Amino acid sequence: MNFLRFFVVAALFWAVQCSAVFAQEVVVDGRGISREAAIHDALRQAVEQAVGTLVNSQTLVQNYMVLRDEVYTKSQGFVSDYSVLTEKWLNGEVVVQARVTVDAQPNSNLMTKLQRLKLIDVGLRDPRIGVVITEHYVRPIPDPAAETAIINQLAEAGFRRMVEPGQLARIRHSDAIKAVINQGDALAAVRLLSNEPVDYLIVGEAFAEYAGADSGYNVMSCRARVEARLIKVDTGEIIAAQGFHSGGIDITEFTAAKKSLNNAGKAAGKFFVDKLMAYAANPEKGLQIKVVSANDYAVVNLLGRLLRQQTGITNAFLRDYQQGTAMFDVNYSGSPDVLAEQLAGMTELPVKVIEISNSVIVVSVK
Repeated sequence: MNFLRFFVVAALFWAVQCSAVFAQEVVVDGRGISREAAIHDALRQAVEQAVGTLVNSQTLVQNYMVLRDEVYTKSQGFVSDYSVLTEKWLNGEVVVQARVTVDAQPNSNLMTKLQRLKLIDVGLRDPRIGVVITEHYVRPIPDPAAETAIINQLAEAGFRRMVEPGQLARIRHSDAIKAVINQGDALAAVRLLSNEPVDYLIVGEAFAEYAGADSGYNVMSCRARVEARLIKVDTGEIIAAQGFHSGGIDITEFTAAKKSLNNAGKAAGKFFVDKLMAYAANPEKGLQIKVVSANDYAVVNLLGRLLRQQTGITNAFLRDYQQGTAMFDVNYSGSPDVLAEQLAGMTELPVKVIEISNSVIVVSVK
C-alpha cells in the first residue's frame, strides 16, 4: 500500500509540475455513411497512429482485439481537439480530412488506459537497488546505521529487490566509489557496476560528531549528516542528490552517534523513495542513441536533425563524437523498441538497428 500511495502522489505531482505538452497532432482522412461517421473514423485513425508511437508493433498485433474494444472504439475520449479541413461526397460515402490532436500527456485518459492494460512499459518494475553509504564517527563504522535506515525505508515503500550489502562489499571501499562520492563521477559507477546485478545505486557518505552533554539528564547528543546521490547505473544519470541532517541522544556517546546517523538515514531514505516514484511517474526518460561506423560528421548532423523530428522526442543533442562513434542524449516518452522501429523506417537516412536495451539503442548509418 505504501508503494502504491507514493506512486500515485508522485505521479500527480509530476503531472502538475510538468510544463511540456505531450500532444500528437496528425492530419487523417475519415470515411463513413454520414458526416458524423466519417469524423469518428478520422478520430479513430488518429488515435491508432498515436498508440503506434507508444506501443511496439509486436504488442500491437498481440493485443489488437483489446485495443479495438478498449481504445479505438472510444477514440473521441482521447482527443483534445480536432478540425475538419475538407469534406466531400465520394462513391456513396462522406470523406473528411481532419487535423486531430491526440492527448498523450502523462495523466491523460489515453496514457492511463494504456498503462492499465499493461501495453506500455513505464515506471519502475521492481528494480534492483544497491545502497553504499560509508560512515564515520571518529573512525569508520563497520555496521553503518544510515545505510541500513535507507534500505529499510525503501523496503517499507515496497521495493523488494534490495541488493544485499554483502554483495557490494567488494566495491564499498574501491577507488571508483570514492570518485563518485568525492568528485561526483557517476560514470565511475557505470564502469564499476557494469557486470553487477544493480539497476539503481544510492551512494554517499555520512558523518557524525559529538554535540554536547546534559549532565542533569546524564545524556549525550550527536549530530549527523548524510550526503548521497541516486544514480541510474546503466546510463550514469544522476536522478537526485541531497544532504540530510539529524540529531541523536543517548546515555553513551557512540550510541548517540549511531542514532543520529540512523535518523539522518531515515530522512534520506524517504527522500529517495519520493524521487524514485517521481522518476517512475514520468513517462519521458533519458535515452541514449549510440551511432557506430559514423565516419562522416555531416551524416551525424543529419541524424541529429531527424531525431528531433521523431514523434515522442522532445530533445536530442550530440554529447560525444570521436573515432567514428557518436552518442546522442535523447528525451523520449515512448519505449526504446518503438523508437528503434521509427529509426529503422526513416527514408531520409538508412539506419540499421544493432542493439536495443532499456536505456540505449545502438545503430549504424550509411
